Amino acid sequence: MKANTQYNDFEGTSAADISDHSNLKKFLESRNVDLERYDPIGASFYHGYSDFFTAYIICIDKEQSRGDEPFIVNMHFEKEFSHREFFDLFKRFHVVVTNKHGGYHDRAIDEEINIDDRDI
Repeated sequence: MKANTQYNDFEGTSAADISDHSNLKKFLESRNVDLERYDPIGASFYHGYSDFFTAYIICIDKEQSRGDEPFIVNMHFEKEFSHREFFDLFKRFHVVVTNKHGGYHDRAIDEEINIDDRDI
């Protein structure tokens, strides 16, 4: 699975720590999802201009899976899935994107600097 946008001008990675207060199964349970059928394995979100936000829970559909080949679905919800509700599923969420041209994706950050806004 890989994130993409219309032009993919920036590409990168993400990492997240699960919340101490919730998890994907508890969230699905609160939405009355059949957990015997759907096994949550991840999440995704898309954010655009004008505060456009949509989120999904990525699940294995056990009824559609065949043998060792899982059938994976993006589960979207008719009832709004807010920014806060989505990000509260995680204790920490970190996304890094860099210009797709230039070979920066495997580079480490050499130094972190702080810019005082008063100096600008």
